[in-house]
Amino acid sequence: MSSRVGFIGLGKMGKPMAANLLKAGYSVLVHNRSLKQVEELALKKAIPCKTPAEMAANVDILHLCLPEGKDVSTVVSGLAGVLESAKPGMLIIDHSTIAPDASIIINEQCGAKGVFFLDAPVSGGVTGAENGTLSIMVGGDPGAFERALPILKHLGKNIAHVGPSGSGNKMKLINQMLVGITQCAVAEAMVLAAKIGLEPTQTYNVLSNSVGDSAILRRSIPNFVFKRDFTAAFTLNLLNKDMKLLSQLAHNYNVRMLIGTLAQQVCLEGSLAGYGDQDMSAVIRVMEKLAGIEVMGGQ
Repeated sequence: MSSRVGFIGLGKMGKPMAANLLKAGYSVLVHNRSLKQVEELALKKAIPCKTPAEMAANVDILHLCLPEGKDVSTVVSGLAGVLESAKPGMLIIDHSTIAPDASIIINEQCGAKGVFFLDAPVSGGVTGAENGTLSIMVGGDPGAFERALPILKHLGKNIAHVGPSGSGNKMKLINQMLVGITQCAVAEAMVLAAKIGLEPTQTYNVLSNSVGDSAILRRSIPNFVFKRDFTAAFTLNLLNKDMKLLSQLAHNYNVRMLIGTLAQQVCLEGSLAGYGDQDMSAVIRVMEKLAGIEVMGGQ
């Protein structure tokens, strides 16, 4: 595998992922809309590129980590995009969470140019990105996956090839369905407990050691709710974007998504209330207002 790789999209997840590739000894070319992240990684010996096309001409493997499907499409096939200068045999690994159908279309566009494309969204948050312990769910050509596996091991610990093109994003959206539902359920439970007189810290301690425990409970309550600091690790707006994609996926396959749709509406309510740029755990703030109480960590 080439020691020169590209990374486009240096947000809260992409930046630490690119940094881990630098630590692993790769020569990493970077591109981002905001130059601040590029400059910070350049201090760690990353090589800035002005356009995706410039990057594609100089690497054999290129990672993407972008907000939406339209961003991935523009970077791959737009003006000065990757396919403008990509060599046959190049491998694109897309860590963005987008519609599975969009991944399939982009894969077909890449295939027409002799370029391999894997949809490889991640889960594990900023901490997982920083520690290289992400879960990575990959869809696409099995041979391309085997080629990607050595470099993916520097980014994650739980790496699975889950099927053909689009399957990685299908799996990620199922994960996000559980994230959204559990986030809302945890918020409702903690607000109700506080309203009926149960001390929130003790409630959390009991629940986190009972069958009602969850990764979302352990993430959101002590780190955000009790601290009353909803600075985003993963925004409510991004969760809403994922839940909308999930709803469309379920519709496409004629599957009723009753609980997921309710959670989607609750999360949307949080964004409409002005909490969209805050962490997804801020969905509890809508419920707190309705109940007339705040869930405060104390004892």
